Amino acid sequence: MAEPNKTQMGDGGDNYRQAAAQMAKAAKQLGQEAAKQAAAKGVEATANAAAATVQASVEGGKAVAEIATGTAAGGPWGAVLSAAWSLRHTLYKILIFICLCLLFLVVMVASLPTIITNSIFGLDGSTVDSNATLTGTYQTLSTAVSEIVDEGYNYSLDEVEKLITDGGYDYDLSMEALINHGQSSAGYDVSYILAAYSISMDQKNTSESDMRSKLSAYKEDMFPVTSVEKTKEIVVPVNYYTYKSVSVTVVTKTVTTGTINGVPQYRYETATKTYYVPDQSKTSDVSVTVPKYEEVSVSVPVYSGNTITGTRTETYYTQNGEETLSPTKKTVTYLECTIHSFDESIIAKAFGLDLSAKYGGTSQTYDQVIKSMANALKMTLYGSVGNGQSVPLTDEELIAFVSRQNCSAVRKHILETALSLVGKVPYFWGGKSPPGWNDEWNTPKLVTAAGSSTTGTIRPFGLDCSGFTDWTYKTAVGVSLYEGTWSQWDNSYAITEDELLPGDLGFLMNEDGQGWNHVLIYAGVGDNGERMWVHSSGGEGVIFNTPSYESTLSLRRPKDVDFDAPVPNGTTGDPISTIEVDVTHYCACSKCCGENASGITASGKPVAQGMVAMSSHYPFGTQIMINGTMYTVEDRGGSGIENDIHRVDIYVPDHQEALRLGRYKTTAKIYRLGR
Repeated sequence: MAEPNKTQMGDGGDNYRQAAAQMAKAAKQLGQEAAKQAAAKGVEATANAAAATVQASVEGGKAVAEIATGTAAGGPWGAVLSAAWSLRHTLYKILIFICLCLLFLVVMVASLPTIITNSIFGLDGSTVDSNATLTGTYQTLSTAVSEIVDEGYNYSLDEVEKLITDGGYDYDLSMEALINHGQSSAGYDVSYILAAYSISMDQKNTSESDMRSKLSAYKEDMFPVTSVEKTKEIVVPVNYYTYKSVSVTVVTKTVTTGTINGVPQYRYETATKTYYVPDQSKTSDVSVTVPKYEEVSVSVPVYSGNTITGTRTETYYTQNGEETLSPTKKTVTYLECTIHSFDESIIAKAFGLDLSAKYGGTSQTYDQVIKSMANALKMTLYGSVGNGQSVPLTDEELIAFVSRQNCSAVRKHILETALSLVGKVPYFWGGKSPPGWNDEWNTPKLVTAAGSSTTGTIRPFGLDCSGFTDWTYKTAVGVSLYEGTWSQWDNSYAITEDELLPGDLGFLMNEDGQGWNHVLIYAGVGDNGERMWVHSSGGEGVIFNTPSYESTLSLRRPKDVDFDAPVPNGTTGDPISTIEVDVTHYCACSKCCGENASGITASGKPVAQGMVAMSSHYPFGTQIMINGTMYTVEDRGGSGIENDIHRVDIYVPDHQEALRLGRYKTTAKIYRLGR
């Protein structure tokens, strides 16, 4: 048998200690060099930093030296791995593996935006915050970016109204013509912004305040507004009144009977006559023939007790034939404004970058390096984001819990539907979904809904709190609670604790007491008598628990749900037609409705969530489903709606919300024509 190769097996303890010292020294030098290169060169430098491992490992043994000179076929990364496993003693392998782990960690950190990593690792000499985490820091910076972009969007909304008002344009037509590409969609990528800022600073001396200042300087340019002056011939409707008859006692004759102490005395003769007074105001876009009334002044008695002591004049109307009233036409000038999507070019302007220029002498452009860094950040963060810690209920657990609840079959069906998503669907800001299971849940998506620190970030797609409650009711009983906690509050009514039943809702008030920021579905009583709730909670997804704030919830019950009806077999049946629609939004304010801002729809019903205005081509009561929500036609509009059978104007309770939701095109389904 051949003598053991001493180089392969090692030569004792002294050599182990020497090897360990050499590897530790090499790892330290490597870490410093990798960080330096990654900070200076960006993502492209990663491979070069890795190659430094090979050079630094020469002291570790002959096998590494041979590979470092070029015998490895896999390039720098292949050389590193081959070097590690070509060492013939397990201890060397362990030491090299540790060095590689350190390298990967350093390269990963150095390849991320330093505005994220500095407070955690102190790579550029920044003070290390022992409580800082990657996710926490990213969340803070996401909030900062979201606030600035939201200011930019609101500035554009204000600019539209200012252009219309200052120019004296017809407000209704101008707002009807508004093209809002910004809508509630953010259109920006937080990771890209953080990477661009860090690159602009050469990964040194980055700070939230500096980034805020530079972005804020361009907030007025984030959502560009353009406008075109236009004219339109519109019908000016005729306004008239209907009249009702009244019986009036009038003075028909006054006779002087003498004087008392120099004061004339009179005798009055009276009669009862029929006159007319205005009753209801009417408007018509077409010619109408109506009774004609003329104004008359009559003398009516003034009484003191049962004695007439004088007269006064009152105005009434008498009927005198008929008249035909016809609408007129006039040309009005309005402004067609367009709010464009978020202008990504302002990122480069804010941070003083030429995205097409080569970065740091490399072959990549600034734009390519920024995108690579942003993608690295997204993947790092997304890898740490899950569906929360909630464990899905088994069929046996779900059935057992539901069976214990003392409520109607419909309520149990609603409860089963809600509990079916526990532990399976994550929380996603602005997450809404049509009825039934959605295959897009749990897939990575960009958060586009404005107003959250997660806006513009990558998250696994799911439902937000109101999206979950709305999905549950749409799926279980075919009734939409509508989007947003404020809409669901308006679409429900208060109940007491004694009245609370599974399927009812609980609302959590904002900390400032000015609204509602969370909605939950009451599930019933748990094993220990505690009240249980199912809801989509931020950071956790759909969960089933008794939240700590449970006692502070406002309890309400959804309207328009028959909880004693038979369990529905399916939701809404088959649609009778499918149409492409142009969706707009309105509220009941004078800006949206003009002189018709009475809160009463054209069908005579008080305006409410779930109502839409459409052309008279669609009778009142027509049901139309848009993006998974069923609406009912209860209102009309001006000529812009009446003459366009594809226009749908959705009612929302707030003017700012109407502006935010803006205008978009989509496919809708008609389920019923008329009542």
